Amino acid sequence: MDHNLFSTRLQSGNRTYFFDLKTTKNGDPYLQIIESKRKGEAEFERRQIIVFDEGIHKFSQKITEVVEKIQVEQNSYVSKKRNQFPNAYQPWTPEEDDQLELLYCEGRKPAELIRIFWSERW
Repeated sequence: MDHNLFSTRLQSGNRTYFFDLKTTKNGDPYLQIIESKRKGEAEFERRQIIVFDEGIHKFSQKITEVVEKIQVEQNSYVSKKRNQFPNAYQPWTPEEDDQLELLYCEGRKPAELIRIFWSERW
């Protein structure tokens, strides 16, 4: 019988990831990762992988390697967009936020707000 040593989960959009540290009946630890995705009202699609003790450090290194690659790609993408649009992915200033709220409360339509803020920010 498997024994749970530790469990945690991550909600991301319509998916939930469960990370469970368990031991086999022989006491060997392993990581079980389950992805659960909602498919309708009461139905879920479920996938799982199991990583045993002897591979966990290499698995962790590869996850870190992939995450770092994703970050490099995202930074490259943002840099390219900022060459074209200097304010791309920059946070709004408090003044811009206040102006947006004021115009929205005045009844301005989204298309008009896009035109206003597009010309000001880009």
